[in-house]
Amino acid sequence: MNTTEQSISISEGSKNVITASIAGASMGLLYAYGFEFGIGIGLATGALFGAAIGFRINRRPLKMRYPMALLRRMLMAAAVFLVTSFGYSYLLDQDLSQPQKLWVAVLPLIGWTILVATVGLAIASLDELQRRIQTEVIAIAFAGTAICVGGYALLQFSGLAEVNMGVVLLFMLVMLLVGKVWTMLRYR
Repeated sequence: MNTTEQSISISEGSKNVITASIAGASMGLLYAYGFEFGIGIGLATGALFGAAIGFRINRRPLKMRYPMALLRRMLMAAAVFLVTSFGYSYLLDQDLSQPQKLWVAVLPLIGWTILVATVGLAIASLDELQRRIQTEVIAIAFAGTAICVGGYALLQFSGLAEVNMGVVLLFMLVMLLVGKVWTMLRYR
């Protein structure tokens, strides 16, 4: 897959860095709260990490050739998902009744839906080869997740400890990375 160098204007570059910083800060917020260290440190570290990603995107755009506006939309959708996840975690730590906790669970689902829809629209905007590559990545991730999660579920019948289902999402992300590396090597 040949990539062509894209020229990014200064205003586009600034928007990329700011958007990536917002997404990074929201990730830092969630991690700081989850691992119980300073929220300010998490926000600052996440924002710097996001800014570094934004600068990297400006220097060498992604191979998938998403329009920059669409890439920024995906980053903002990720930020919304992370902030709603933080809100969910924070509200669960409050003294809420069981029906209130059920309503609070809807909050990250809204963020997740926005993120998935945005990524789906971004993939739909790609050319035929790039859509095929992304479909293969998703298929590899689904198959790998199904094999490992299904296998672990069967092993639980023999006495292995139960695992929080939230780990499945993390495993799915790892499998997406494996699928991405596989397809990058295959379509080189």
